[in-house]
Amino acid sequence: MRSPARKSPLRHLVWVLPLLALDFFIFRWLASRPSGCHLPEPESVAIEQVPEEPPPPPPPVWLNLVPPSPQQNLLTPDMPGVLQPTGSGRLESAKFGSTRTNVRGLPTFHEGVDIAATQRDRRGEPTDPVFAAADGRVAFVNSVGGKSSYGKYVILEHSDPSLGAIPKRDGSAEPATVYTLYAHLADVRFGIRPGHVVRAGDEIATLGHTSNTQPPIPAERCHLHWEIGVLLNSRYEIKHREEKLLPDFGNYHGNNLFAFDPLDFYAAHVRDTNLTMASYLAAVPSACDVVLRGKYPDYFRRFPALWKGASHDGGPIRLALSESGAPLSGRNANAAEIELLGNQRQAVVKVYPEVLGRNGRAYVAQSGGKWQFTEKGRQWANVLFY
Repeated sequence: MRSPARKSPLRHLVWVLPLLALDFFIFRWLASRPSGCHLPEPESVAIEQVPEEPPPPPPPVWLNLVPPSPQQNLLTPDMPGVLQPTGSGRLESAKFGSTRTNVRGLPTFHEGVDIAATQRDRRGEPTDPVFAAADGRVAFVNSVGGKSSYGKYVILEHSDPSLGAIPKRDGSAEPATVYTLYAHLADVRFGIRPGHVVRAGDEIATLGHTSNTQPPIPAERCHLHWEIGVLLNSRYEIKHREEKLLPDFGNYHGNNLFAFDPLDFYAAHVRDTNLTMASYLAAVPSACDVVLRGKYPDYFRRFPALWKGASHDGGPIRLALSESGAPLSGRNANAAEIELLGNQRQAVVKVYPEVLGRNGRAYVAQSGGKWQFTEKGRQWANVLFY
C-alpha cells in the first residue's frame, strides 16, 4: 500500500505573509500618530490632603491616684484614727512641714504624712497592706529596718511629662519623674525590687513600725510614712560616696529627697483628676526666694518645665523655694539680684513668713534683722550645684 504524500510546510506562507504585511502597515500608522504607540494616560484626580492630627497626650500618671493604704479618709485628716501622731500626742506632728520639735526645743521638718493603721492581728501588730499610689516602677528598696530612720522603705518613680523631658545621648528623650516613698514597713512584698513595674493599687508592702530611732517606734504607734517629692540632684550618689557617708542609699538617701505636702496633693487631685505635678507646683507658694552663683543645676536639666524665661546665661540664678527646700522655679537673676548677691555665693532675696512657718529646715535664718543662708543652707546649695 502506498503511503500518503507529505504536505509541504511552505503552504502556510499563503496566509502568514499577508498577515505580516498587515501588521507592518498598522504599526507604521500608529507610530505616525502624535501620541505615538502609547495609550493616553488617565487624567490625574487631585486628592485633598487631610492634615494628620497629633496624637493625644498620654493621660496624667496621677489620673488613677489611690490612697497608699486602706485608710479612706485622707480628705479629713483631723478625724480621729486617720493620722498617727508622735509620742507627743499632737495631731500636727503627723502632718507635713515644720510640725515637730526636737529634744532641744527647736522645730524640725517632717517630709511626709503618717497614716494610722486600720487593722491589727491578735498581737496588736498592723496588717494593713500598702499600695502603690500611682503607676510607676520601683526605684529603691531598703529591706533592713535598722539602717535608716525610715526603717524598711520603698521608693517608686512615676513619669510626669508635664515637668519636661530629659534628652538622652541617642537623641531620644525620657519624661521627668517624681517619687513616692513608703516607710516604716513591716515587710516588702516578694518581687518588689528596682525596675519592677507597678500599677496604682498594687500591694507593695505591709504597714509597720520599723526604724533605727531610739527609742523604737512602738506597735501602738505603727503607721505608714508617705511622701511625694523630687530628687534634688541625680549625681548625689557620687557626692555621697566621695564623702564616704553612711548609709549608702545612692540617690535615694534622705538628704536628696525633697517632698511636697502629700495630703494637699491628694486633695488637689480629688478636685481635678487631670492634675499634673507641674500644675500643682505652679500653685505651691514660695517660702523664700534666693539668688545663687553656680553652674546650671542638674535639677533643671531633669525638670526643664520649671525653668522660666531665657536659657541660663551662665550667671547667677534666682530660685523660688518651697517650705521643704524644693525649687519651685528658676530663672536668670536680674541686675538688682546680682547686685544683692555681690561677692557671695548665696543670698536671700525675700522670705514669706506665713509659708516658711516655724522654719524647720533652717536653710535660712535671721541674723541682725537680715535673712541669711545658714550652714545647712550652704550644704543644700552644694548638693544642688554638685
